[in-house]
Amino acid sequence: MPNDIRQLEESIMRMTAVVRAKQAAITAQSFGEETDPNLRPRGWWVLACGEPLDNESFDQRETARQQLLKATRKAGLVLPENIWVWDEHGTAQLVISTVPSIQRANILAQKLREKGLTIRIKREDF
Repeated sequence: MPNDIRQLEESIMRMTAVVRAKQAAITAQSFGEETDPNLRPRGWWVLACGEPLDNESFDQRETARQQLLKATRKAGLVLPENIWVWDEHGTAQLVISTVPSIQRANILAQKLREKGLTIRIKREDF
């Protein structure tokens, strides 16, 4: 059963990445930036970070997600969709925004840190 859940999560993540890639191109174009992925670098994720978790425990992953959602809502953020990114240490991370430049990512990250969130900036990865 855990492998079925993992495969389902991976499938959802791949589908979400495809949708996000199309949205990122539209956003970049709206900023007047080059949308050809061969000509422009990828954008930057601004991530809210939660607690480290046990990747093998569905219940613990779900608890970590719920705690992070609670923290983001307490900071005044309600996202239209929750896109989860996991790091090599198994930390729950929620994509707050995708922005086209590191400068914009830093500005947004600072504002979110002021609201009490733990924030990480990472190069967009599909």
